[in-house]
Amino acid sequence: MGLKFLQDAEEQERDFLMLPDDFSFAMLPPGTKSGTLKELGMLASTIETIDYALVSWVKEDLDLSAKTNKGPLRVPVLWQAPERSYQIKNEKDLRDDSGALKLPLISIERTNIAKDPAKKGAFQAQLFSDKYDGRSGRVVLAKRIKQDKTRNFAVATGTRTNSGGKPQQYFPRTNKKIVIQSLSIPIPVYVNIDYKIVIKTEYQQQMNELMTPFIARTGQINSFVMRRNGHLYEAFIEQNFTHNNNVASLGEDTRIFSTDITIRVLGYLIGEGENDDRPIVRIDENIVEVTYPTEQAVFPGDTTFTASTLKTLFGDDSIEDEDRQDSFDASDYVRSS
Repeated sequence: MGLKFLQDAEEQERDFLMLPDDFSFAMLPPGTKSGTLKELGMLASTIETIDYALVSWVKEDLDLSAKTNKGPLRVPVLWQAPERSYQIKNEKDLRDDSGALKLPLISIERTNIAKDPAKKGAFQAQLFSDKYDGRSGRVVLAKRIKQDKTRNFAVATGTRTNSGGKPQQYFPRTNKKIVIQSLSIPIPVYVNIDYKIVIKTEYQQQMNELMTPFIARTGQINSFVMRRNGHLYEAFIEQNFTHNNNVASLGEDTRIFSTDITIRVLGYLIGEGENDDRPIVRIDENIVEVTYPTEQAVFPGDTTFTASTLKTLFGDDSIEDEDRQDSFDASDYVRSS
């Protein structure tokens, strides 16, 4: 039997600090407290969430800087390569007067997404929806007893009539009608996402400074954990760092040192994003009692009724002798009606 350890207090506090202040996008059911998702640390996990986690890891966790002619400089981290016209107008600091990018520079690009059933995470089973529509089901995260509704059933079950003919409430009896609330989310769907990190510098010393943290930060292993909105994604750094330098060509082009680093992320998706017609978080209650009204049907030639019963069923005042116990054939009355 395995032991389940909780996160350290510092790690939990760090996860909570990474959560946004506004939870309106989480599609909580009406009437749910705003702090519920923050306490659980469970929000929707999309492809954009994984992208943001990697960019945040490179930007904030590594916090790379390099020596330049103007002293130590924090290296900009770009998501892919923005359009040149947009960059010139809105991010003028990234380019010089001639329009060329200022180095050193780091860019991140997502190169591949694979849904490989052989490389699934901790949640292995496939659950189908209870709607029998072929869609994926949900996994229950937490349960609690709905105290007010359970108390109502307990009071109703523990009510009896004493010898004086008065109802006596709260008589001790075993209450088996317990209402339980269940909080569920869609099952996680695991994906393998490949990213390419490109480091470009003008000098070999800058390349050495920027490339070293990717090698040494994880120690003797090549894996690390990324965090975003309470989610944890495991990432793996490929062992080969590809150099694409042009210093050996001896041409007239600007000397550039370029290194490609490939990172593979084992991520998971919860929900279908903006196109999901189902809520991310759903709260359900179990069924403890099924009640339904009873009806009587009159079938010709099958049953006999007294006069009072027929008057009650059909509401016909023409039937007299209410106190008589004589029997009438239902089929005769149906035909006469």
